Amino acid sequence: MNLRSFFLTLAAAGGLCIPASAAPDRVQCVTGLQQHEVPAEPMLPEESAPVRNVIYMIGDGMGIDQISCGALTNGGRLHLLTLPHTALAGTVSASHTITDSAAGGTALACGCKTANGCVGLNAAGEPQESLAEAAAARGMAVGLVVTGDITDATPASFYAKVKHRSMAADIAKALLRFRPQVVLGGGAAHFSPQEQESLREEGRLAELTAPGDLPPAAERGDVLPQNVDRALRRLSACPQGFFLMVEGSRIDKAAHHEDLEDTVRELLDFDRAVGVALDFVRQHPGTLLVITADHQTGGLALTGGDAARGEVRASFGTNGHSGTVVPVFAAGTRAAREFRGFMQNTGVQQRILRALPPKNTPALPGMSQKS
Repeated sequence: MNLRSFFLTLAAAGGLCIPASAAPDRVQCVTGLQQHEVPAEPMLPEESAPVRNVIYMIGDGMGIDQISCGALTNGGRLHLLTLPHTALAGTVSASHTITDSAAGGTALACGCKTANGCVGLNAAGEPQESLAEAAAARGMAVGLVVTGDITDATPASFYAKVKHRSMAADIAKALLRFRPQVVLGGGAAHFSPQEQESLREEGRLAELTAPGDLPPAAERGDVLPQNVDRALRRLSACPQGFFLMVEGSRIDKAAHHEDLEDTVRELLDFDRAVGVALDFVRQHPGTLLVITADHQTGGLALTGGDAARGEVRASFGTNGHSGTVVPVFAAGTRAAREFRGFMQNTGVQQRILRALPPKNTPALPGMSQKS
């Protein structure tokens, strides 16, 4: 049984789960959340040609358990679980068994292990090229879409090189130098009105709509799926293709608060954005879609539920991160060749990098490879 089949079986049989031994007062129950439709497994292109577009989606804190809980509340189906290729990734950092988002994000963006807290640097403190910078060096357009603060650790790993994730002012300056074609999310407090305007120069789409993180999913509506759609429409106009990083930032924050309902809402919101990406892959051959997580948050344990009723019961083991492996899902061009089995999180970046076209096109105006 492959990983995807495991998820589907778990979701379908959720009502038959034997309750775990978690204390009853720690088990939370969620039911009645708004569900979204997931079509039958889509027919997706399976090509070995060079990749033209990359959509890289990261569920911050999204472990196998969050996905399982989300599937139960959505009637047993998620867009995530229709992707045809799956793998597992280890998340240990260079300094800790339990990674933080800085080291996890750097592994996913730059393909190297580093110490917790470091952004865009390897374990020796040396700056590393990220996938976003590698794409820019190939003349590809670059987009960043998040539901958190754009200077937070994971998105920062794609454009900044700092010794610690707390260096928000330096991270903001790095984004101003890099100036992607699309920047959508929060973090406006780190940029003056003039600096925000500079992110919009030369027709760029840049909107930072909250001082820090965007509101939680229950309050913000369909902002993430809509922003992914807007980003794809803008980026697909680039003749050399594009690289888009999407982070479901608040899955992690909800799990840190040990709030099962918020965690599931954020997971379902992220899955709706996955549906938008899958539609694009179907319509645009030459696109590689990869979805994974920087780490798991909350030590979440699924203790029961019923997919037919959209119900899940689960408990948290910690309000921090855990060291469990995380899933990797892939679809589209070269997905079958690159994504299967077990790898370290650095291997996700390395597989995407070798699928990119060669460096034979000048970078677009304003795109700096160094930050």
